[in-house]
Amino acid sequence: MTKNDVLNAIRGRRSVLRFEPKPVSEDEVEAILEAGRWAPSFANSQPWTFVVVRDEETKAKLGALVERLAFARRGQVALTGKGVGDAPVLIAVVVDPVKDPGHWIEAGAVATQNMALMAHSLGLASYWAGLRGRAEAEVKRILGIPRGMRVVALLPIGRPAYTPREVERVPLSEIVRRDRFGG
Repeated sequence: MTKNDVLNAIRGRRSVLRFEPKPVSEDEVEAILEAGRWAPSFANSQPWTFVVVRDEETKAKLGALVERLAFARRGQVALTGKGVGDAPVLIAVVVDPVKDPGHWIEAGAVATQNMALMAHSLGLASYWAGLRGRAEAEVKRILGIPRGMRVVALLPIGRPAYTPREVERVPLSEIVRRDRFGG
């Protein structure tokens, strides 16, 4: 294994679905937001806005929504809204498709990943709650997000309530092709 700090941070980050009730400091939140701000975007469009939610009632509404609309993934882990509602802080990653019509999803995704990695580097945890359809519309209503804007993810952040298990990855030899896909 390499001793590269960035790769080690990427390898070490895991989704954590439950958080301890300990606060996340404003300095930690600012560092996480700064990491999102420095995400790459097409033509430096920076189409994102980050909505930081600490209000308990709002987090509870978002948590109930995610719990109601989430579904089991590959039969392994049922995603629940518990982490969303119980996390000390929640960041909604909102993008403006007008600023970047061709790449707004990617821009929001990269900003979300940057923030998740920064949270991990600070000893915090997160998980990516992606949204589509009714769920996105409901989040927009709860957070007062203007029409036309899109919510790419909810990122609950806090101190992990458990140690996530190690995971395996598909070997590079199975997913890398050189020069051409086939042959």
